[in-house]
Amino acid sequence: MFGYIKPLTPELRIREHECYRAYYCGLCRAMGKCTGQCSRMTLSYDFVFLAAVRCWLAGETPEFKKIRCPAHPIRRRQAVETSPQLAYCADVSALLTYHKCRDDRLDERGAKKLRAWLAMRMLSRAYRKAKRRHPELDRTIGQELERLQEFERNGTEPSADIPAGIFGDLMKAVFSDGLEGAQKRIAAELGRAVGRWIYLVDAADDFAQDKEKGRFNPYLRLLGEAPTPDDWELVRTGLTAILCEGERAFLLMDPPPCPELKEILANILYLGLPAVAKSRVGAEPQNKPSKKETIHE
Repeated sequence: MFGYIKPLTPELRIREHECYRAYYCGLCRAMGKCTGQCSRMTLSYDFVFLAAVRCWLAGETPEFKKIRCPAHPIRRRQAVETSPQLAYCADVSALLTYHKCRDDRLDERGAKKLRAWLAMRMLSRAYRKAKRRHPELDRTIGQELERLQEFERNGTEPSADIPAGIFGDLMKAVFSDGLEGAQKRIAAELGRAVGRWIYLVDAADDFAQDKEKGRFNPYLRLLGEAPTPDDWELVRTGLTAILCEGERAFLLMDPPPCPELKEILANILYLGLPAVAKSRVGAEPQNKPSKKETIHE
C-alpha cells in the first residue's frame, strides 16, 4: 500500500531535489542505525514524506553531511544526519511494513504468501526494536488494521469512505504520535487526509487484479466490474477533495526550518499526488508505471 506519496521530480528545482534526496538518504541511514540494515530494503517514498512533515513540525533544522553509500560507492552523497524525527520515521517504517507483511501472509496464497513469511522473518528484529520504543503506536496500528480487515471480510455496506476512513485514522496516529498542541492537530489532520488518499488510490490501482482474483475492493461494490471513464473521473474528483483537506493542514504549518521543505511538500501535494492519481486511477494495467524507487538514480 506504499509508494504513492512522491514529488513530481521534474518540477523540483535543483536545490529542492538535492534536499529531498538528502532526506531520502538520511532516512535510509537512520533505518540502518535504528532498526537494522535489513530494514533499509523497505524504504518508501511515503516515509520520506512523513520524515519531512515530522521534521518541519518538530522544528528540526537539518544537518547535511556528505556520506558514502554502499549502493553508490563511487561518489559521496549528501544526507541529513540522523535526528529524533528521522529515528521515529525509521521505527514507523518497521512497524507498518511488518504489519503489512503479516496481513499479506494471512490474505495471499502461493509465492506471495511465502514472500510475506520470509519478509516477516527478515524484519522481525527491526519490528521488535521499534515496538519496544513505541508500544502504544504499535497497538494502535494493529487495532486499526484489524478494523480494516473486519470490514473487508464482513462489511456489507457498499462504501469506499468507511475503509478509507479507518486507514486514515491509522495514519493520523502515525503522523501525530509524540507531538503536542497545534503541531499535533496539524499532523493528525494531514495524516488522516493522506491515509484516506493512499487507501483509495491503492484500491483503484489494484482494481483489475482484485477483480481477477476475487478479492475485496471497495470499487467493485460501488462501480461494478466494468467502470466507465466517467466513473473513474468521479473517483479522481473525490481524491482531489481529500487533498484539499490536507492542504488546509499544510497551510497552517509554521515557517519551515529550511525553505526547501515547504517547496518539496507543496510539490508533493499540488503536483505529485494528482499526477499519481491520474496515472493510477482507471488506467489499464499494462499502462501503469512501476512503483520501483528511483530517487538514487
